[in-house]
Amino acid sequence: MISGIVLSERGAMAGPIVLFGLLMLTLVPLPAFAQQPPERKRFISDTSKLWVAVGSGFAAARAGCADCDREGVMTKSYPVMVDIGVTATPRLDAGVELYWVRLKVNNEEPIQTTFILGVAQFRPWVDRGFFLRAGMGIGIVGNGLYNPAGPPLKPPYTTNALAINFGIGWEIKVSRRLSLQVHGMQHVAALGELTTEAGESIRNVVGNYWTAGFAIVFR
Repeated sequence: MISGIVLSERGAMAGPIVLFGLLMLTLVPLPAFAQQPPERKRFISDTSKLWVAVGSGFAAARAGCADCDREGVMTKSYPVMVDIGVTATPRLDAGVELYWVRLKVNNEEPIQTTFILGVAQFRPWVDRGFFLRAGMGIGIVGNGLYNPAGPPLKPPYTTNALAINFGIGWEIKVSRRLSLQVHGMQHVAALGELTTEAGESIRNVVGNYWTAGFAIVFR
C-alpha cells in the first residue's frame, strides 16, 4: 500500500511539471530573424540603370555686372530641360544635362542660352523621392545679347561661359519605370567681359537663371 501511495503521489506531481515545462517553452524568444522589422522598399529599382528626364517650367533670369545696376534686369521664359545618364547607385544618378532657355528684354532680339552640364543627383534616403543636385559645364549665350548699360553689343555675339547648376526636387512614382518630378533649380553663367559696338567693355557679366518646373522621368 505504501508503494501504491508513493506511485500515486508521483503521478499527481507529473501533471503540473509537464504543464510548467510547456509554459516555459512558450516564453522562449523566437529566432532573431523573425524579430527584425521588414526591409523598406527601395525607391529606385536595381534592375534598371538608364535615367532620362524631360521637362519644362517657369524661368526667371537676372543679368548683372560690376558696373551695372545692383537690381539687374529681370526677365521670364519657359525653358526646356533634358537629362540623360545612369543610376550609379540606389542613391546617386549621374549624367549630362541640356538646359535651353530663351529670354527677351524689352524689344531686343531674344537671348538664347544653352547649358551643357555634367550633373549628379543624390538621394539622402533610398526609399524617398527627395533629391539634391549639382552640376558644372559650359553655357553658350548669344543671338542678341542685351546690354543693360545702354549701347548694343557687337553683332553677331555668341560667347561661351563657365556654368554651374544646383537645386532640389522630389520624384513621385507613377509606375515601375515612370515618375513625375518637381524641382527648383538655379543655373549660373559667368560670361566674363563683353564688348559693345562703341568699343566699350562690360566687365564681370554674370547671368543667373532660376527655374521652378517639372519633368517626366524614365528609369
